[in-house]
Amino acid sequence: MLIDWITAYLPMSKINESEWQKLILMTERVMRFKPDSQSHSADDCFFLIDRDSVVYETSAWESVRSDSHQIAFKVGGDSIYVQGSPARLCGSGDAVFGEGAAAALDLTACVHRMAAFVASKFSLDISLNPDDWHVTRIDVTGSLLLDDLAAVREALRVLRNCEGGRYRVSQQAGDTVYWSHKSRLKAGKAYAKGPHIDYSTKRPDYTGREYTDSEKQLVNRLLRLELRLGAQWIRERAGLPWQKLTPEMLIDQWKQYFNRMIGDTHMKTTDDVKARVMAAAKTEGQGKAAYCCFLMIQSQGWENARNNHTKPSWYRHLKILRAAGLGDADISAGKVVQLRRKIIECQVINSWSDFKKAA
Repeated sequence: MLIDWITAYLPMSKINESEWQKLILMTERVMRFKPDSQSHSADDCFFLIDRDSVVYETSAWESVRSDSHQIAFKVGGDSIYVQGSPARLCGSGDAVFGEGAAAALDLTACVHRMAAFVASKFSLDISLNPDDWHVTRIDVTGSLLLDDLAAVREALRVLRNCEGGRYRVSQQAGDTVYWSHKSRLKAGKAYAKGPHIDYSTKRPDYTGREYTDSEKQLVNRLLRLELRLGAQWIRERAGLPWQKLTPEMLIDQWKQYFNRMIGDTHMKTTDDVKARVMAAAKTEGQGKAAYCCFLMIQSQGWENARNNHTKPSWYRHLKILRAAGLGDADISAGKVVQLRRKIIECQVINSWSDFKKAA
């Protein structure tokens, strides 16, 4: 597991005036304005911009690079923002498993490292105290080891059809599946790490860790599962300040999100479903109704089954099916999917040494 992304900001009230002016002059600006069509012809290549014609003005994200590290920052109207992968700033810049604070899921240390990197690159006198910073996004990532790249892509094919409850497939792109990608609470992402690393390392501006051919072959076996904890979750659902979120709490959030998708790994076949559904229901009638709902999903599909039930009945059936150990991937398909068998056989891989132990 690792912290794969953080977005944070430092309010202007925590920055002295001289440093603030320095920051404003340091970054490029993006401006939207209305040109004066009466003063200029359509053939003019340039417009003189007066302040009255400006609709809005904002700063652009600036990429801050060194020989092996990279992060982005910008100067807003009342704060400075930093964002990026802390894994790229710790140690060798390993984006697969991370090192140091990123691999330890130490949020405060990650924010301190990101702030210190920006301050050092631009010789800024800004606070490095995490208590002065506000975090608006945290990505917690785990990697599952499967047999090969083909097995990873087969798992992604199953996950593309996973619907229900908190899961809503919102985007698909190549070897990547997104759930609820616009949500400010939680969003999920699954993708094949091997092709992603291969693409990233071939880019001319790549500055991270260099991977050997044998390491790239191993990474091809990784199914990457990312949970994004958004600003609203951090502000309203975390239950405590972001500085007090422990590694165990972050791992628990990741497990809750993806384990519900996968379900009870002890249920290996569809033959187990009926008995477990009947045992999970309060009454025999509710058990039979829930099992019939499962069979309807299997024969007619998720949408048709949902449209043929009242809202209370539908959600009661889903509650029973989940209590029986079915994951949302199973319920969406109306059967115990092959992904379950793969998850049973695989394991979370946290380091390069874990590859050797799994071999």
